[in-house]
Amino acid sequence: MKVVFQGAGAIGAAAAALFGRRHETVVVSRSANPGSEALNSPDTVRLQDTVRPQSSAPTRDTARPRDAAYPRRVGSTGRETVRRVPVVDWATVSSSSWDLVVLTTRPGDLDEPVAASISGARPSIIAITSQVDGDRDIAVSMFPESEILVFSPALLSERTTGRNVRYWHPPGMPVFMASGRRDAVRRLRRGLGGGLIVGVPDFMISAPPAVFIPYVAELSVREGSWTALRTHLRRPTQASAEAVHAVTGVRIPMSARGTGLVLDALELFVPIDVGEYAGRHFARHEGQTLDMLNGWAGQMARRAARRDSQRNPKRNAAPALAELAPALGELAQALRLRVTR
Repeated sequence: MKVVFQGAGAIGAAAAALFGRRHETVVVSRSANPGSEALNSPDTVRLQDTVRPQSSAPTRDTARPRDAAYPRRVGSTGRETVRRVPVVDWATVSSSSWDLVVLTTRPGDLDEPVAASISGARPSIIAITSQVDGDRDIAVSMFPESEILVFSPALLSERTTGRNVRYWHPPGMPVFMASGRRDAVRRLRRGLGGGLIVGVPDFMISAPPAVFIPYVAELSVREGSWTALRTHLRRPTQASAEAVHAVTGVRIPMSARGTGLVLDALELFVPIDVGEYAGRHFARHEGQTLDMLNGWAGQMARRAARRDSQRNPKRNAAPALAELAPALGELAQALRLRVTR
């Protein structure tokens, strides 16, 4: 298959390196000048505009090497070879047809020329990696001729120095979990082959961020200090329980003590410095983190309003958000002060 990863960040580069072992892949910068975006990575890709599997020969639809700009060196924390992933602009790939476009930028944040280029390419499937409430609906309205899926990365990746990116991909895991219309996910999985994506129900996409993003928010509030987070787990744990209830309708008991044990396990088994990684990586996405907190709070308010209208048809007002999600609201307010200062 021919795959475009839009956005020359850590996720796009690492995924392109992994997909590029079997498929023709290209990373397209979100900016007009692809050289203006530094990249990341820990696995090696051949220096070409598109990364093709070794058995593939160049075709007339393949982007030409002369258009490549500032390839990213992508490598894993394991023993794999470092790959070089070229980053190009949309003009380089717009004349070709593509089977899959993966948006690592939120659809509402795409520049108009980029959105127009994606629409003009008419890919059969567009996958978004944003899990902010409402972003899938935005993508559906922007690209009505494409099937819209949601991809959840199953790897850790970050920019390191210069144009280098490194990632950690847990053994046996897919690169992305995918949700959407079942036949579309199944068709894409067959086209990509095993191991790259796995289809999951919607709640398996939305529930994991609801569990961990409140801790990411608390980490940002604590200036990226992993030590400070470890000593302030009560609020994010309560906010996590509220967020999970918002997306699943199920109240799951959580405890700060249990969270501490999970963090201990991450520090022990993940082959990178989790505290350093989390502090650096999520600091770049504080606005998106805030939007996710607000989205869960909004879902909880809507759920409560529906339940209240069913039980008390004559009552106009639903319970206040402060009553429904006190920790989510408090955490969102603390992060908002940081984002807007």
